[in-house]
Amino acid sequence: MRNQGLHWGAMLLIGALCLTGSALAQELTQRSPEALHVERREQLVKLWGTVRFRHPSAFSKPADWDAAFVAAMPKVEAARDDAAYAAAVQGMLAALGDPATKVDHEAPPAIGPAPALRGLKTWEKDVLVLDLRNLLGAQARQGLQDLRQTLDADAAKARVVVLDLRMRGLQRYGPPWVLPQVLPHLVGGELRVPGMREVVHVGLKPQNGDSSLYFTEFAVAPDDLIEGTPGKKPSLLVFLVDEGSAIDPAILALQANGKALLVAEGPLDDSAINMQETVALGGGYRALVSVNESVLALSADISRPARARMDGADEGMRQALALAARPPKRKAPTTALLRPAGVWRPEPGYENAPYPSREQRLLAGAKLWTVVRYFFPYTHLMDQPWESRLPGLLQKLEEAPDAKAYALALAEAGTWLQDGHVVMRGHPELQRFFGVGPQIWVTDIDGKAVVLEVRTPEAAPGLAVGDVIEKVNGEPMEARVRRFAPYTSGATPASLRDTVLRRALSGAEGTTSTLTVRGAQGPKDVKLTHQSGWTPPATTQAPYRILEGNIGFVDFRLLEAWQVPEVFEKLKGTRGIVFDLRNYPRGSMWALGPYIDVKGSRPYAQYERPMTGGMREGRQKLSDAVPASETPKYRGRTVTLIDTRTMSQAEHTGLMLEATADTRFLGSATAGTNGDITHAVLPGGIQFTFTGQEVRHGDGRQLQRKGLVPHVKLRPTVAGLQVGRDELLERAIQLLRDTPAP
Repeated sequence: MRNQGLHWGAMLLIGALCLTGSALAQELTQRSPEALHVERREQLVKLWGTVRFRHPSAFSKPADWDAAFVAAMPKVEAARDDAAYAAAVQGMLAALGDPATKVDHEAPPAIGPAPALRGLKTWEKDVLVLDLRNLLGAQARQGLQDLRQTLDADAAKARVVVLDLRMRGLQRYGPPWVLPQVLPHLVGGELRVPGMREVVHVGLKPQNGDSSLYFTEFAVAPDDLIEGTPGKKPSLLVFLVDEGSAIDPAILALQANGKALLVAEGPLDDSAINMQETVALGGGYRALVSVNESVLALSADISRPARARMDGADEGMRQALALAARPPKRKAPTTALLRPAGVWRPEPGYENAPYPSREQRLLAGAKLWTVVRYFFPYTHLMDQPWESRLPGLLQKLEEAPDAKAYALALAEAGTWLQDGHVVMRGHPELQRFFGVGPQIWVTDIDGKAVVLEVRTPEAAPGLAVGDVIEKVNGEPMEARVRRFAPYTSGATPASLRDTVLRRALSGAEGTTSTLTVRGAQGPKDVKLTHQSGWTPPATTQAPYRILEGNIGFVDFRLLEAWQVPEVFEKLKGTRGIVFDLRNYPRGSMWALGPYIDVKGSRPYAQYERPMTGGMREGRQKLSDAVPASETPKYRGRTVTLIDTRTMSQAEHTGLMLEATADTRFLGSATAGTNGDITHAVLPGGIQFTFTGQEVRHGDGRQLQRKGLVPHVKLRPTVAGLQVGRDELLERAIQLLRDTPAP
């Protein structure tokens, strides 16, 4: 009975699955117009991005490629059926001027009737005809071996050789291994064959033209060399091809050297020689995108229509034999067939359109989504998959009613990266909304906005470290926080909170705000003048000093690279050193490393730079290590002070201190944002800044979105700050005193 019950249960389950599958199939074939609209827009964006960064010439014509997207989008949206949709997409691809990059049916075309083949080797007087299509079957390798045994002798007798490579009606492209093994018997001396080339992006080269360690280049494969076998060779080779042929670059090299003619039967484009990426479009269509190109341009010497009937007269062979009988005057070797290399151009910013057209707003979404998809190294750390963000991004931009809503929609999208380097700037509405940041550093202590630094005292007379800011112009701080938080990015909750608090203190350039503050002596009002362009003031203050108990102190905020030798000369006899990294350093870490590398040179940071273009998509992996040197080493203990101000280069400095000196971190977790920045350009004159490479600890541990984690956790208190205490420094001194000297 149990088995019977299982049997009937299984039957019912199968029936339910069949009904469910049938319903699903019906749903997929009867998608709502709204769902189809969304899907097609997404596919257009993904195709546009694939072409933009992988096609060998799209990067050199960014304005034209933008215009193609803008023109195609309304046609894609208005398409009433799949054929009209495919035609709209094809219209966009046509802007490239590359017939090989095109829309095609997903289902491969029927092969059709096979042509009648000549024998593998036949003669027309002194013209040798090689129908290499005979080398397709199971006996191909043996047939090729037999052919090569006699080919040198045949080549010595032949005035011209015709090679039939047409593949229409046969297995598409045929065996690519045949021609390279045949040509040495037909070519005298050496033939240099220029390699294929592809565009490669190592990181995102800043689209505003700024200098950067990220770059775009053409990667060109080394030339191949074909060495002819000894003996007399024919004076001319004639290659007969059609739309199904795979064309070896050696044919183009022979053509450029005046040693070959190319006869094309039917349409011929670069798909015969290029590698192609397939992008699904839906509706039974796909796009084929060229991802590399030959250095020599593909061009037929004679083009003729495709055969109307495969069993009819072979006019293509007749024309090839006519050429062989009466060849044209031999051409001198030429460089005219060399394809010009693309030129990198800055991305157009469309600064004169602060509220772009609907199509240009969608273009902004395509640009933002694409650069993040290819060049943001931390997509795997996002709370929500980047792929899923595209529909909502396009909808927000489409529905933006004015310039402010448009700019803020992009700012909100930037927060999805959860990266402390993200900045959207350059748009007048962003400037009005965010204003300029204060020359004050505030942090959250027990839910309060507490002043940690006053960088420009004259901009806020009377404001002191430890003051609690409660209101700005009568508006509670938390109300202002709620206004700015949706448009502010941060890698960790603590660093995000501190960034939002600073933004809540911003205001228009040159204006003054009234801060309601609670200080050590009670409440007070402070006038804050909003001014941009702060730079660290020049100072004669030494970046180091010796504290009580023979403990050294080094402030990275002040330390310049040229001062490092002096610092270690003065501190070499100290019991230990406290490094203060609660700031942004001045690039001194590379000079400092050799003095503290007591553990021996080893990687202190690992990098991964996103790399894409052509047939490549991956990561370039690098590492940083302190070079071995004879520099005297400081062997005392070290403690490094950290908090959310420790970001980017400061965190990188911390990685070096960790790996070389086993420093002890004291304080709170750092900002969790490291890796050189890059810039994308979006319509409306917006510059979008984000982290461009992944950085990890030297042993491979995650840094981004975690930060440097303190060995000793300690936060300052409001009471301590208000009486002028540096509680972190006090604890660091205590640690070094309690630790036995080495």
